Amino acid sequence: MSIEELEAYFTGITLPDQIELERGVIVMDLPLFLESHLSYVKKSGDLKSAEVFVFRLHQLKERLEELNN
Repeated sequence: MSIEELEAYFTGITLPDQIELERGVIVMDLPLFLESHLSYVKKSGDLKSAEVFVFRLHQLKERLEELNN
């Protein structure tokens, strides 16, 4: 899934106050998380360091889908 597709997915959905991405990894401010991760990937998408940001965005999407099913 491209960064544009991820951004479109997160646009307009209701986000919980916080979410646990994996054991011990809790995101307390989802709007800030999304803003910072999407911004970094858009600016640095060709860098190896952007891969972890994309991975976390995919994790968040999966967790939100799990919670909604």
